[in-house]
Amino acid sequence: MNDPQSEKRSPREIAILNQAFQSFNDATKQLQSSYDELNDALEANQNYLHNIMESLPTGVIVVDQSNAINTFNKTAGIITGLKPETCLNKKLSEVFTNDLFEKIIKRTTNEKQKSNTIERELDTPHHGKIYTRISTSPVLDKQNKQIGTVLNIEDITELRQLEEDAQRNRRLRATGEMAAGIAHEIRNPLGSIELFSSLLKKDLSEDKEKIVIVDHISASVKNMDRIISSLLLFAKSPKPSRQFCDLNILLKELFEDPSIILIPQKVNPVFNWGENAIANGDSGLLKQVFINLIRNAIQAMPEGGDLKITTQKSSKLEQSAEESDYSRQFITVTVADQGEGISQKNLANVFNPFFTTKDHGTGLGLSISHNIIKAHQGTIDVENDMGKGARFIIKIPCWDNELDKK
Repeated sequence: MNDPQSEKRSPREIAILNQAFQSFNDATKQLQSSYDELNDALEANQNYLHNIMESLPTGVIVVDQSNAINTFNKTAGIITGLKPETCLNKKLSEVFTNDLFEKIIKRTTNEKQKSNTIERELDTPHHGKIYTRISTSPVLDKQNKQIGTVLNIEDITELRQLEEDAQRNRRLRATGEMAAGIAHEIRNPLGSIELFSSLLKKDLSEDKEKIVIVDHISASVKNMDRIISSLLLFAKSPKPSRQFCDLNILLKELFEDPSIILIPQKVNPVFNWGENAIANGDSGLLKQVFINLIRNAIQAMPEGGDLKITTQKSSKLEQSAEESDYSRQFITVTVADQGEGISQKNLANVFNPFFTTKDHGTGLGLSISHNIIKAHQGTIDVENDMGKGARFIIKIPCWDNELDKK
């Protein structure tokens, strides 16, 4: 049966109805387009925020009220040695064996405010022990209710090392100034003792027993003078001439001259000469450094072994904090022995003045070497493998043909 109302509709009413349907369709399409644009904008914002989070130099871990991890950025993974994707949606206790983070977050939740920054040593699976700076802050909603906690982790191992180096340099400077004053005070009466012992030796030329005693006095005076000379050298701030210096040639000359370094038969020198080992340095001062390191390596191997000398030009530019527009390469020289190594207790003291594990010696050799390398704007470090030997690593700035003058 036909609808009597439809038969009575005029063409004008039908046109209006079609137009209404068309307007509805257009509005629907516009709404869908706006919805798609909103989704795209939301996704773009999420990606932008994600990129910011992943680019932060600080490790960021965000947990909810049950300590389940919602966010674990790339830097947090680098610091902790964990893969971020494997940590998401897990409890902190499932990811970390140490409960330090849980304790800090609990305190933040209880006090409902940002925690004080603390510094702690952490064990990591990839870097061993590292020093970190940790802080937390609560995540609040619009009603100021806590819905989670942000945990910030910063690796300050390098900064800690720089601080320790700075403190050591201050101690070395103070010790050097004190040593210089004492050395000058001792050297004057020491000269008088040497003079009187030589006169006494002439007067006792016929008494052989007493001459032996005088010779002991004279030898002791000379030994004390040698120690004082080392003290003055340590106290003096070395000023390198900074000339064209081929480290390969310098080291070869040291091993070729037995009057400088006598190599025992049980010690086997092994060389690995890198190309273009041209440094900007004072050959006389650098010789003192390498002679000291090589002699120490030989003494560390009384039963013999390989004495490895390696030179290598750095493969990439290294830039210091003070240099923004220019940075230079370094020559790395490694002196490695196969002795017993250095105990962990002694490792931190090797560059301290007067520290020695030998029955004789002043304990100033490495301190003087440290001062010389620092004066070259280089670095000297030690790596240790207990029971297998130690490696001293020296980095000296390369010669720059454009900026350095022969």
